[in-house]
Amino acid sequence: MPGFRRVKGEFVMFYQGKRHVGAQPDGDSVWFRPRNASHLNDLDGRSADLNGGGCAQLRFEAIDALELHFAGSHQQRDQAVAARDTLTGLLGTFITYSGGEGLSVRTADPHPIPGYILTRSIDPYGRPVSFAFVGDAEGPDRRDGVWVTPAMIRKSLNYRITRAGRAYPTFYTGLPVDLRDTILQAAEEAWSEDAGMWPVDQTMRGVHLASLIALENAVIWPKLYRRLRSYFDDVGEAAGLGKFNAWLREDPDRDDKLFIISAREFGNLHDVIKITGNRLAMKYWPEDLIIVPR
Repeated sequence: MPGFRRVKGEFVMFYQGKRHVGAQPDGDSVWFRPRNASHLNDLDGRSADLNGGGCAQLRFEAIDALELHFAGSHQQRDQAVAARDTLTGLLGTFITYSGGEGLSVRTADPHPIPGYILTRSIDPYGRPVSFAFVGDAEGPDRRDGVWVTPAMIRKSLNYRITRAGRAYPTFYTGLPVDLRDTILQAAEEAWSEDAGMWPVDQTMRGVHLASLIALENAVIWPKLYRRLRSYFDDVGEAAGLGKFNAWLREDPDRDDKLFIISAREFGNLHDVIKITGNRLAMKYWPEDLIIVPR
């Protein structure tokens, strides 16, 4: 479909300025240095935020991987690390890490890694929302709208990490149905093979979440994890999940507006979760939802 911009460049794991600065990649985000930074300007009314190494932090289109570092917290660590290592493996680079928790890249070989992105927007945090690809694109940078097909998406890192069972499909409005279905097919095939995280996923079957520690050890849809992490920060752990529904409803930015595909109706995040005591489960698979940005 038309509307995507093709930007060539390279994936960067660290850069050397006055000091060594290492990236902290996870399963759905990595630094990307465009050959021409102006090509990441004026996308959907925003421009990319570039760091001191000239790199933008990407946000991968249509997927959401387990959080390895979010607000000083993380999801189930072994599974989140596995998602990160799957992504860096698909990039084809061997990495060593430094830092107290081993999150910051110290070395990478080969480095940098040539690649390109297909993007149509910049998120509020300055991250290009992208399909990402290793290697050289067929053709030059394009600012005027690239026609994107399912065959192209099947070559993307987004598709490949989903096919490995390391990412949840997470859709926002505007993504064409055929591209959405392509990512969904990758997830369904991974799920049918019990690949990656799927044997231990608790999103639909439910999980007891009476504390932050329990949340950090759960394997659930990252969008839901991020809301719960903020809830525990605001409300504290003493209430368990008893105030979560009301906390969501208090702020429209928390209570995401959703289109439920199978029900063919709009709802909010509170409509698609079920809480019994301190046990929470989703009523719909994440891939059955389309998030409507506010």
